[in-house]
Amino acid sequence: MDMNEKPKVEEKVEEQKNEVSKLPDTREGKLVAEVLEKAPYAEGSVRRRKRVEFKVPAERIKEFLELASEKFEMLMQISTVDWLKENEFELVYQLWSVSEGVHAFVRTRIPRDDPRVPTVRDIWPVAETYERESHEFFGIIYEGNPRLGPFILEPREYEKHPHRKDFNMLGYVKSIYGEDFDRYDESKTNYVI
Repeated sequence: MDMNEKPKVEEKVEEQKNEVSKLPDTREGKLVAEVLEKAPYAEGSVRRRKRVEFKVPAERIKEFLELASEKFEMLMQISTVDWLKENEFELVYQLWSVSEGVHAFVRTRIPRDDPRVPTVRDIWPVAETYERESHEFFGIIYEGNPRLGPFILEPREYEKHPHRKDFNMLGYVKSIYGEDFDRYDESKTNYVI
């Protein structure tokens, strides 16, 4: 894009209007439409009764979650999915609306080589626990969370991030217990650790 050329914001807004008009005329559809009206940069859909989903760019996730917290009072969980082939992590924030009785999945993707995202512990204090767990097992850095230190794992395991798909579990076990701990059948179909 030329530096003097203005971005085509109208196209994105028009695209969003079309997406909102496709939502079902249900409580869930109206809730998604209401959120998308305030956050045109996000995508939203109704998965089924009492289940909605949003996809948000990583650079706007904090802004979106602050906005979503008006309708979704509870953070239930932060899950991390390791998409090794795409070289990305997907963070899934699971929210619950007590007032509406609706469960929301808010998804964003961040690069594996620099997995950073802002903390949401100032919005939902319970996020601190989920962020610490995700940091320890996957290496996600939640900027602004001062407690991203050893949490569950032993000190010798802390920087290894064992839930990453490229973590060499067998190599790790052998490094701890030695080569004589090699109790698996030679076909490598039935590992016993």
